Amino acid sequence: MLYSIMINQGLETIARQELTERFNDTGHLKILDRKPQRLLFQYTGNPRDLLSLRTAEHLFLVLKQMRKMTRSRSSLAALSGPLSRFNFKEAFDCCRQVGINIRKRTSFRVTSRLSGKRNFRRRDLQQVVERAFLDRGWYLAKSNSALDVWAEVHGDDGYISIKLSKNDMAQRPYKQAHIPASLKPTIAYSMARLSRPHPEDVFLDAMCGAGTILLERALMGRYRYLIGGDIFAEALDATRTNFGRQHQPRQFFHWDARTLPLQPNTVDKIVCNLPFGETIGNLPQLTNLYRQSLREYERVLKSRGRMVLLTSQRALFESELKQRRTLKVAQRLTVDVRGMRAWIYVIRFA
Repeated sequence: MLYSIMINQGLETIARQELTERFNDTGHLKILDRKPQRLLFQYTGNPRDLLSLRTAEHLFLVLKQMRKMTRSRSSLAALSGPLSRFNFKEAFDCCRQVGINIRKRTSFRVTSRLSGKRNFRRRDLQQVVERAFLDRGWYLAKSNSALDVWAEVHGDDGYISIKLSKNDMAQRPYKQAHIPASLKPTIAYSMARLSRPHPEDVFLDAMCGAGTILLERALMGRYRYLIGGDIFAEALDATRTNFGRQHQPRQFFHWDARTLPLQPNTVDKIVCNLPFGETIGNLPQLTNLYRQSLREYERVLKSRGRMVLLTSQRALFESELKQRRTLKVAQRLTVDVRGMRAWIYVIRFA
């Protein structure tokens, strides 16, 4: 069967690594293509296993892929036409394996996405695909539909897919408490992964917000100790709610990251979503926060430790980093965070 996963922009390489690491040894996986925000692959195992991928925003079963899509309206018929002759037996079996209830007369809805210059609109794409399924005897439902069909044209590629995942694939069931600007779990997982987790890690997020980074690290496997802290009491309340009684040992502190009450050289990994400009308000405050926080991170980090830090303030961050001559950027990724360009820095001692 042909599948695709939708990925946060900038995390495609990490998603490929996770997919390969998880399933390549089983002999069921063959990665076919990597596109911006998408991986396309064949998988012959149980699709339910794919729902546990932590970099994926959504999982799709691809019914039809068409390459070399043109700008012409005629390409719409070329994309939707084969659906009238498509044998859905295997597709429906796949849907049932992930818990989608398929009945004799199937209800569906169509979500359409379109990029690039075309001689047709997104609504045209949606209507053509809707008509193909209506002609099969299916019926259109605006809500509570059995099948969530996606029709997409991006660049030269067109896809007709069934969305297999629910929203909590990306949102995570543990997120019971939220705070403004809370980090997406898929990004938090990727940052924790970039820290190279080890069972003996003392792992720190000194600006932990709702605890998403800490929780993603906890779910990755063994560690020695988790430490989280935040200057805002409501953020710590959210962290405690999201953790519940799980994932020990760990400890949370109400502190200022500029003056950490930790001994020097005691932390193996520091992973943190640094405040962006809109959460602080002005550049002098942000500069002071970055300067003093980096100084503290450098002080508490062990000599072979790693930092993974996220920021949208590239110029400011790199300027402050240059002042810490013992720190070196080992890797930098450009990612999309709530529609804003940001950067993930992997840092170690020079």
